[in-house]
Amino acid sequence: MDPVGRTSASAATASAAVFARSFPGSPTLDHHVFCNRVEGVMRIGKSAAVTVVVVSLLLGGCDAGPVRNASPSPSSSPDLTPSPEPSPASSRQTPSAPAAGKDSGKPDDINGDGFADLVSTPPHYGEVPLDVTIVYGSKDGLTPRNGTVVKAADSGSGGFSVKGTADFDGDRFTDVVIESTSVGGPRLLWGGPNGVDPNARPTVVRPPSVSIDSDQGVVPGDFDGDGNGDLAMFVAKAQGSFSDLAVLYGPFTREGVARRHTVQRGPGDGELSGLVAARMGGRRATGLLVHGGGDGGQQPSWLFGGSPAGLSHHSRMLNQGNASAFGDFDGDGNDDVVVADDGSRYDEPPYDTEPPEVDGVMTVYFGGAGRASQVFKNVRFAQGMVVGDFDGDKRDDLAIQRGPDGYETDSVEVFHGGPTGLRRGGKVIRRLGPAKGPNGGKTAPEERPAVPRAAADYDGDGRDELALVWFAPDDEPAWEGIGLSRWWITDGSRDESSFDTEGS
Repeated sequence: MDPVGRTSASAATASAAVFARSFPGSPTLDHHVFCNRVEGVMRIGKSAAVTVVVVSLLLGGCDAGPVRNASPSPSSSPDLTPSPEPSPASSRQTPSAPAAGKDSGKPDDINGDGFADLVSTPPHYGEVPLDVTIVYGSKDGLTPRNGTVVKAADSGSGGFSVKGTADFDGDRFTDVVIESTSVGGPRLLWGGPNGVDPNARPTVVRPPSVSIDSDQGVVPGDFDGDGNGDLAMFVAKAQGSFSDLAVLYGPFTREGVARRHTVQRGPGDGELSGLVAARMGGRRATGLLVHGGGDGGQQPSWLFGGSPAGLSHHSRMLNQGNASAFGDFDGDGNDDVVVADDGSRYDEPPYDTEPPEVDGVMTVYFGGAGRASQVFKNVRFAQGMVVGDFDGDKRDDLAIQRGPDGYETDSVEVFHGGPTGLRRGGKVIRRLGPAKGPNGGKTAPEERPAVPRAAADYDGDGRDELALVWFAPDDEPAWEGIGLSRWWITDGSRDESSFDTEGS
């Protein structure tokens, strides 16, 4: 094992060679990152010591029969698909436990039954507890009667934030990495045949003896390609700035101790603000994207490759853009990276300006040999990105949350993958949250659009579904203290299911 902060010359050379093969022609920097339709409401009981999840199927006032849902868009429909107005809840059922799994080994299958699962926490708006909600996949897709809620209060935390999933202990069941909003540092929720135990306290990850910059987050990946989940994070340098990178390599013990760790110098000379890792799958080393920080505006990012030796010490500097994602858009088996303008701008003169090569621009960097970058203009603005193979052609597609500026969301546009990369012309999807809150107050128009949140194959049909969500703005009078999340599970254009999850 190499000492902390160092690698052998052969390891460094191997990682540099892998980087050069994955992203050829790049300058490098040496730095001695369902289809049954179901609608429902998942509710969290207040009084029980053990979390109870109650589901209300939206049957439109009937005891049985088809559920009211979004009508499929006809082939002649316009590209902008409208948002159906959900019907009110009329009955409740106690959920069954998810089907016990065996160990599928998939990076998003927590109970090992072969279906991807959805893990989420709401954004931190007001005083609603930030609990972890897990909706398990099945042959019918995501159904809210199959769910688990991990209560933050039961763990002495003010709230949780989900950072991703991976198999951290090598048992072939996917685990969940979270962070506490009140106590810094990552924690692990362990998956198993019955999913996550809602009564188990999250395991605190034992990092190296350095300070973690939990504000900038932690991201899971498999940076050495051994099939075990790893964690990348910013750590403090000796002088106190959080600009070094630490990688904790799995498997982890159930006490939260990693097999080994490395610490290396971060890229650039300024602040660093975020980490994005490639999607795990099989025994393939994932890459890491490190975003620069600042007081506003679009920032550069640096791409680090993974290798059997671990995360490379060499990086490629990419175009400025605060929105980013990994995917295999041309289907060649290599990870590609997309970076785009998210609309944020500097708050100092000159205001609201970015150069033409950055303003409203999205760039795709291909991992295959001999591929030039792909540039899209006038995307304005990619405020969020989700990657998935929505048409099942073995090439990833890209869903971007776009809006008129860096603060308001308008719709979700889908770019489809193909042999030459991404292409425009996919559906533009718009789903809206309720026009009024429970007290009759109106929801501000800019607070109603849903955003892309996740993508995976929740029903096992070989195609990924796109999960859109609307979070109730509980800091607004119409929704004060209401922790409602409304979900639409789509195939990239039409809805396959819709349901609410609600914490109180």
